[in-house]
Order: sequence, then C-alpha cells, then structure tokens
Amino acid sequence: MSIYDTEGQNFSRRLLMLGGLQAGLFLVLAGRLQFLQVARSDVYATLAEANRVNISQISALRGRITDRSGKLLADNDRNLQIRMVPEQVADMDVTLNDLGRLLNLDRSAVNEMRRKISRVPSFKPVVVLEDLSWDAFAALNLNLPYLSGVEPVVGQKRVYPHAQSVAHLVGFVGTKTREDLRRVDDIVGDHVGRSGIERHFERDLRGTPGVRHVEVNAIGRTVRELQSEPGEKGRDLALSIDLDLQIFSAQRLKGLSGSAMVMDIHSGEMVSMVSAPSFDLNKLSRGIEVEEWERLVDHERKPLVNKAMRGLYAPGSTFKMLVALAALEDKLIDPEEKISCTGIYKFAREEFHCWTSQGHGPVNMIDAIERSCDTYFYDLALRVGIDRIESMARRFGFGKSTGIDLDGEKSGTVPGRDWKRANYDTGWRTGETIITAIGQGYLLATPLQLAVMTAALANGGKLLQPRIIKTDNAVEPISELRLKPENLAIVQRGMYRSVNRPDGTAYASSLLIDGARMSGKTGTVQVRRISKDERLTGVIPNSKLDWHLRDHSLFVGYVPHNNPRYAVSVVIEHGGGGGQVAAPIARDIMVQLLKNKNIVRPAKLVGKDNSEVAS
Repeated sequence: MSIYDTEGQNFSRRLLMLGGLQAGLFLVLAGRLQFLQVARSDVYATLAEANRVNISQISALRGRITDRSGKLLADNDRNLQIRMVPEQVADMDVTLNDLGRLLNLDRSAVNEMRRKISRVPSFKPVVVLEDLSWDAFAALNLNLPYLSGVEPVVGQKRVYPHAQSVAHLVGFVGTKTREDLRRVDDIVGDHVGRSGIERHFERDLRGTPGVRHVEVNAIGRTVRELQSEPGEKGRDLALSIDLDLQIFSAQRLKGLSGSAMVMDIHSGEMVSMVSAPSFDLNKLSRGIEVEEWERLVDHERKPLVNKAMRGLYAPGSTFKMLVALAALEDKLIDPEEKISCTGIYKFAREEFHCWTSQGHGPVNMIDAIERSCDTYFYDLALRVGIDRIESMARRFGFGKSTGIDLDGEKSGTVPGRDWKRANYDTGWRTGETIITAIGQGYLLATPLQLAVMTAALANGGKLLQPRIIKTDNAVEPISELRLKPENLAIVQRGMYRSVNRPDGTAYASSLLIDGARMSGKTGTVQVRRISKDERLTGVIPNSKLDWHLRDHSLFVGYVPHNNPRYAVSVVIEHGGGGGQVAAPIARDIMVQLLKNKNIVRPAKLVGKDNSEVAS
C-alpha cells in the first residue's frame, strides 16, 4: 500500500470522528432545548411573568372600636401616602432628594424617610410619607414617570374621636418597629397597634390582607394595575365601657394624677377606666416631634402610664376589710369586742399612731371600719399574724395579675416571711405586721386589684376576672372565696356606715338616688416619714407640702348598697386625705352612673342579702 492510501484512510477516520462529535453535540443541544421549551415551559413562563407582574399585599381595613352602645372610639380615615420598594429604586439618594424638592421637605424629613427605609428588607414596600395634602399628592402623581420605585397610595389612618378620654384604654396605632416585627411577624403595612386595645387585639383588628397585581416595565416602574383583591376587614370590637361615663370620669380627674374605674361586680366588665393625666392619641398615632415625646416621657405625673393597672400603691385603709375578714374567718376576735384607741399604740418600745391624735375611744370592728381606726387594726394584727393576712390578700387576688384583656398589667406585692427572706435576706418583724394591717409598708396593689377586691366584697365572695370586651354571656368567677356570709355582712355594715353615718370618714360623700346609697372605704397613704418632732409641733398639712410629698388619696366602694351591682376604685396620687379627695370623686362618678338608666340594669345579688347593710 502506498503512502497516499494510508494518509487517505487516516483523513477519512478523522472526518468520521469529527462528524460523530458534531452530531452528538447537536443531539445534546436539541435535547436541552426540548427540556427547556417543553418540559420546563411552565416554570420559565412563570418566571417571565414574575418579571412582568409585581404582586404585593394590601393592608385590610382595620376593625373599628366602639363603646358598649356602639359609639365610635377608633375609626379609619383616608390617608394619602408615598410608598417605596427600595430594591426597585435606581438611585436612592437621587430619588429621596427629588422627593424633597418636589414636596418642599426639609433635610430632617428626608433623613426620616431614609431611616424608615433602612428598617425594612429591601424587597418590602415601606410607607415613607403620609398625611399628604391633596395638592402634594397630585404633584407626586404628575412626576411619577421620573421616580422609579415610588408609588402613590391612598391608604388609611386611625382616628380617635375621643382621644383624651380613652387614651390609655384604647391605645394607638403607630409606625412598626423591629420589636413589633418580632412580636407579630406577619404585619402587612407600616402601622401596628402600639398600646391598649389596639396592641392586645392587633391580630383581630387588622384583618386579612388583600393582594394587588400590577404590570411593571424593565426598570420596575408600574405600567398598569391588572388585578386587586381588597382583603377582609378586621374585626370590630365593642368594649364594655360606657363612653358618657368614661368622659365624665376623665373630666372629673382633670388636673389630677391617678385613676378611677367602675366595674360590674357580676360580669367583671369595666364600665369605665380612666388614667390621668392623659395624652392625645391622634398625635401619637400620626407621629410627634422628639421634643414633645420626651416631655411626655419625663413628665412628673407620667401621662403615658396607665395608672389603673400599672400604678402600684400601698392600699392604705382600703385593705382593712381583708384584715378584719382574716380575723373573723378564724374566729380570732368577737366583732363586738371593743378596743380602746388613745391615738397612740405602743408595742416593743415603738409607737404606732392612729390617724387622729385624739384617738377614737373604745371601738368594735364595725366602728373601726366606719371611722378607719388604725389602733384597732394594730391590735388585731398581733392576733391575726402576717401569715393569715398574706393568705387572705392572695385569696382576693393581690400579688398576681387580674387577667384583664390588656397588656402590661403589674402584679403588685404581698409581703410575708418567705418574701422578706427572698428579697432582703432577713426575717420578718412583728412591727411590719402591724404596718401591713393598715395597708402600708411593703404591701402594694394596683387600683384595678382594689376594684376586683371591692367587687368580691360586694357580690358575696366571688373573685372575678375583669374584662374590657363587652360580653352578653354568663361569666364564671375565677374562684369562690367561700367566706362566711355573716362575716361578709359585718364588713359590709362597716363600709355602709363609713359613707352614711356622721362619724364615717366618707360621710361628706354620701349619696341617695332612687333609694340607692353607696357603701365604701377611704384610704390615706403616707409617702414620707413623720418625725417625733413634727408630731409634737403639729403634722404639716398636705396643702403646705410639695406635691410629691403629699399623701395618696384612695376610695373603694359599691352601689347600690342593698343590692350591689357596681364597684368603684379611685386612687389620686399625692391628693391628700381619702375622704377629702378620692371619696367625692367616687361619689360624683356613682351619681352619674345611677342617673344613667341605659347603664344600670337590674341584677340579682350574688350571695346572701343582709338587711343590716341598708339600715
């Protein structure tokens, strides 16, 4: 074979191999094209559609909040907004500056927009401006083609028709924070309930979000809206409070610091619940200047704090009924036994003073409650002991939250041997028992706990969970205290006489409406130590002391006296004597309540009726 034949065979073999390789590559490419265009066509069609269509969630209309009669406490109104999706903005600095020039915004407003954007993921829409005027909103729409990632939105804003009167109760809606995102991880929109009912019932009020489909061009600018589903409106909430009584109570506390509330003793419904001083819900909901916020936070009288359930106070003489019950239940004293009050009670080289230096003379248990004799309860404390006092306080719900359907409630303090050892690493002293028996010392309670206590005293010993949402269903008590009716009757007689007998500490606040009277008990709580020298020269009256050194003023009570239905609790910080300040406020609120036939409904008395209460 010649050399030319050998070379021809090698060339043909290489040509064949090259052709086979080309054919193989062609088959691979054809197979891949078939896979992409046929087998995976739905997937890539969806991806292409995603590039063309933007899908976003729309906040549902927030549920309204009303009082028990349907009067509006929180509603919605139109809110013209600017919303941005950061990842769709070509140049954030340029866009923000353009918005600033277009809307005549100062540098701080532009920086605030930048701060809002930094707090959310870049793919999530964020409202950077709201409450725009119609002219500003129209100007934005005219310039929209030059603002990538910017979207004008007709949103909603929360409005509170009675902002000051229901501030602590209803709460407000504000800009969401990182803490809110951790608490409620599926928030749609830029606002969330920050306090009160708005916060506690956030999931109910905000409803189910809708969905919006819009067509966008290559740079993410909206071309047209394809489809919009509005979502499901949030649940409307009817509160148990009566707006008229709420407004009256708020006005009655104007200029004071404290709280006042009325509770249905059979259902646990709060008919009114006021904390003072108050603040404007609408301002906080829309956003306030830093300086104004700091003034609210630093204010001496703490307007942002709901004192009804977060204020902690020594209950003072309003606690004496529980000490009396602790003694009666274990038969440690005959209620008719008289103890002599000279104004000073001596024990172990210490002197404990009655609130009146002249003393009350010989008093029995009913007299002691009526006149609020400290000496009687000093002596009773030694017979009862701290263990029984602590036990009775806990039975009435002290030392733990009441379970009201609001966030942030405080539990208070019930002192005892174990508590003292755990907190001070020392033993309990008998002198501390004497002070605890008149509701001072380490003992602390919220005004709401005092209302729950009073309701249990009035309804025959049923401890109820207070509630703020209106209910027409039967309510089961948290517990039956199983107190002897005859012992409750003694305490009730003392409370009746405290308000309706000339020697009673609240006699000046007695009332009579359609045969109904009020029973109750005053309390005056010292917040400073009175020295021996001051007692010798004369105790300085509250009116001559700085505000923060004055006594706290307390009153608890219920109406009607002979068929109880509503309990009242009033605590005025540094108000002075309970009979001079808190009791008149409670009387005025109860008069307003009894005159309102739409609130007062007939109810069967819980427990044994006792005619002596009405005597």
